[in-house]
Amino acid sequence: MKRKIKLVSIDGDGCLFAYTNIGSQFHSSWDALGFAYGFKEVWDERGKTYYKDKDANKKWALEDSADMKGLHSHQAHKVLYPIPYSPGVVDFLTATKGKLVRGLLSGCIDMVGKKAAEDHSMDFCFCNTLHRENDIFLGTCDYAVPTWEKHTFIPQLCQKFGVTPEEICHVGDHENDISCFEQVGLAVAFNPKKEEVGRKAHHIIRDFAELNQILGI
Repeated sequence: MKRKIKLVSIDGDGCLFAYTNIGSQFHSSWDALGFAYGFKEVWDERGKTYYKDKDANKKWALEDSADMKGLHSHQAHKVLYPIPYSPGVVDFLTATKGKLVRGLLSGCIDMVGKKAAEDHSMDFCFCNTLHRENDIFLGTCDYAVPTWEKHTFIPQLCQKFGVTPEEICHVGDHENDISCFEQVGLAVAFNPKKEEVGRKAHHIIRDFAELNQILGI
């Protein structure tokens, strides 16, 4: 069925960008950050404990953030940058500028999410912010986008941009995108990490060039 899509919300970690060279199952900016400071094993174990506990995901983020206290953010730059965009992302964002509302809806860290949004003139960016002062991590964060509650931002997007849920396309790759898929008019799974994610989507893509075709851009 042909859908008139006006807004595209895109997951960050493992979708818009993917840190594939750090041994992370989520390809995430959080894991890339931990890798940069030697926290990989500790954070991997913490992830195993907290990932499936939907009531504990805030604790997970706060404990990871606390590990960063007093560390200089510049050390992360060599791992986080340049941002490893997924195939076709840059061309997609360039082609859709001014034609669609598009932005980031992700539990990623701001050092990656906000930079990506700024560099590519995205219209919105919902992500999590690690507090820093004079480039030093304070050990705290604004956990604005809980892992399992991204769907709660759909009504905000509708209100802010004057669209209906049916006019939204959400692009995601993991289980926590399914709740968004269930609310929007067009669900697209990018390189889905679980079979269920692909089953819940209207389309599966491996390159954002395919999304251009789906949307008729």
